[in-house]
Amino acid sequence: MNHLNNSVSQADLNEIKKQYQGEDLDIVLNKIASGYPVQYVLGNVNFCGNNIKVNENVLIPRFETEFLVDLIKRTIPNDASLKMIDLGTGSGCIAISLAKIFPNSKITGIDISNKAIDIAEHNKELNKVTNVTFNTSDMKLIENYNGFNIIISNPPYVSKEEETGPETKYEPQNAIFASNNGLYYYEDILKKVSLSTNKPDHIFFEIGMNQSNPILKISNKYLPNYTCDTHKDLAGKDRYIHIYLNK
Repeated sequence: MNHLNNSVSQADLNEIKKQYQGEDLDIVLNKIASGYPVQYVLGNVNFCGNNIKVNENVLIPRFETEFLVDLIKRTIPNDASLKMIDLGTGSGCIAISLAKIFPNSKITGIDISNKAIDIAEHNKELNKVTNVTFNTSDMKLIENYNGFNIIISNPPYVSKEEETGPETKYEPQNAIFASNNGLYYYEDILKKVSLSTNKPDHIFFEIGMNQSNPILKISNKYLPNYTCDTHKDLAGKDRYIHIYLNK
């Protein structure tokens, strides 16, 4: 049997052994040792205290993305009654977390993948939230964001030339890579915000390394009346951007 990657915790290993025995266990452990994500084997992850089902049809929610949710939580009053949209919702982890934090708000999550939306709907039921709606939709085809107070997106942002870890080859590639050095969706969203008659007050992004300055320039180009703040992750790297309307 291959040696397991050090990233597999003892707790995960114990859980795997509950689900698989004998030859099946050997097959699964060898699969993980070759780079297959343990989260797909287990079938779920904990995200912001919520149990989120995952499989190969959705990107695995990362710990860093919890801080995007936390940034929104710290910025917006939790009793606010707002309309939010989560672009590229995937498993629905962000939208579901926000639905619990902001019970008076209505959250819409969209994704281009029908299979991802099926997982998001399952997670909505699993976590018993009623103020979130999931729809299959291609954000490239959205004309404007009229009617939404807050836009949230952790879009595909990895440049097609950039190297990624071996585990990402098992994840949906269209949820990882984007054109224009990974900036395509940020520009697409901000351009369409500029075309909106009724503009949102806040936009929250998770971003990739070295993307804060290019996104700042894009924001200034399309939304000169907005302020663009960058926030760092635990490793001290620029990871989140908050763009908000000056009032």
